[in-house]
Amino acid sequence: MQFRRILACLCILLMVNGCRGKIFNADNFWAPRPWKMGKPKVGAHPDYTEGWEDGCETGLGTMVQGYYKSFYGYKQNVNKVNNQRYYKAWKDAYTYCRHYSFRWQWDALDTIPQKVSNPLCVFCDNEQSR
Repeated sequence: MQFRRILACLCILLMVNGCRGKIFNADNFWAPRPWKMGKPKVGAHPDYTEGWEDGCETGLGTMVQGYYKSFYGYKQNVNKVNNQRYYKAWKDAYTYCRHYSFRWQWDALDTIPQKVSNPLCVFCDNEQSR
């Protein structure tokens, strides 16, 4: 009985904690990063590199499962928003990392065969679809 209470409390704590959003740092060793994700070339302009890192961190926190969201969140240097190089890199990285991580996370689910009773007849009632 005591074990069940501890397990229930632990489950509730984990569920509530999952709603908090970013609770860890993106530089953490356990922070997930999709494999072979692109990044700026070595020696790129510092404003571009900073914009890419900030935009990518923001993108990794969207359209993904909760584990990613606990490490990544919205990040943008407000002092450099008017800097065209920084802002373009931020927007490009946001879009790239968001879509890359989305594809990385959900690709495995797309390959699972789904059982559909009648995939061709969407508007048919049950009698017509047989």
